[in-house]
Amino acid sequence: MKKILAILLAGLMLLSLASCGGSPNKKAIVGTWKLVDTETETEYGLGIQFTDDGKVRYGLTEDMFGDDEDIDEALAGLDMLMTIEYEIKSDTEMELTAKAFFGLASESDTVEYKLDGDTLVFDGVTYTRNK
Repeated sequence: MKKILAILLAGLMLLSLASCGGSPNKKAIVGTWKLVDTETETEYGLGIQFTDDGKVRYGLTEDMFGDDEDIDEALAGLDMLMTIEYEIKSDTEMELTAKAFFGLASESDTVEYKLDGDTLVFDGVTYTRNK
């Protein structure tokens, strides 16, 4: 549980360093994206997941984003403590809102992205579609 919380907090820190809309990009962005070094094509086992219901999750692509029922239950439990939601604002910007403690605390930020087929550049980092 501590490892999962640490991964989620690290993702939240990434968002703070950078500073469900009707867009057609919402449907295209839904899925799991893995971090890949574009020069060496090295995969790091880290990824980001955009869900159809407007949530964003960061984590390990193999361990965290599987289809295992236990993983789904653990993520649902963590969503009560902290969630990150997204709303597509335009073809190049989305708003991310981090909510903690059952929504009692929240903070929003606008992040740039570029979606080109199976390549996503999100806040300056390149990801490729995993599923």
